[in-house]
Amino acid sequence: MKEKLEHQHWLKFELIEFCKKNELCTQGNKIQLNERIEAFFYKREKNEMSNALLKNKRRTIKKI
Repeated sequence: MKEKLEHQHWLKFELIEFCKKNELCTQGNKIQLNERIEAFFYKREKNEMSNALLKNKRRTIKKI
């Protein structure tokens, strides 16, 4: 969805539906909704990266 979000035009009700499905605030205009969704993807990617790093650290600690 992130790539689609950047390259396509979304209607406001579609952005609101995405926010509802992902438990995000549905208030605001299209620009605010887009920013909220982008922040959601950024946070999720950041969490996935930190989880991957944490798993790698755990593996190296167990080997020692």
